[in-house]
Amino acid sequence: MSVTTWQDRLEQQGIANTGAPPARLPVEADIAKTEARLKVRFPESYRSFCTEVGPGRFGDLLELWVPWHAKGFFDSPRDIRARLTTLVDASGGTRQSLEEKAIHIGYVVLGAPPIPRVISNRSAELFFLPSEVTDGDECALYALDHRAPSGAPPRLVKLARTFTALILEGFAGKRLARLPFVSAPGQDQFAPEFHPRELPAP
Repeated sequence: MSVTTWQDRLEQQGIANTGAPPARLPVEADIAKTEARLKVRFPESYRSFCTEVGPGRFGDLLELWVPWHAKGFFDSPRDIRARLTTLVDASGGTRQSLEEKAIHIGYVVLGAPPIPRVISNRSAELFFLPSEVTDGDECALYALDHRAPSGAPPRLVKLARTFTALILEGFAGKRLARLPFVSAPGQDQFAPEFHPRELPAP
């Protein structure tokens, strides 16, 4: 029985790759180095995505990072718990802060067209909560939405129970369209396309 690759999964969902695959993709050593730095193990679904597909943008909605090590390159997973000391739990909970590790792996891209939308501090950081285990080695994914009145804390929004669900159900199945920050999605947000990013030389 063959294992389904991420390329197969995306093709089955009708998600077209808009460019040539990156010349460089992370390998196991890159992932292990980042995991050692963060003292965490990534879910296998995310690990395989990093080595098979690499960084890029789904439609005009999800910008994904991968473990990579190059001087001056910052779009690599990191712990952002320092940003989560004050928040509003918009996922039906009562949390006002998060003290556990929060592994930032990209953005939910917000704002108005045209494409590409500028990623700024108004974008919602996309992150894992390793302490919130959901299934096997999987953990919940959240976004931190900064679009709040001046002085108000950002909103914590739960996106998916697993990385696979984020891509296949949230994006391809458009479940993320139910969330407040994409409640009136433009056609471009869920365009069935993956836009790969080239990684800098290590």
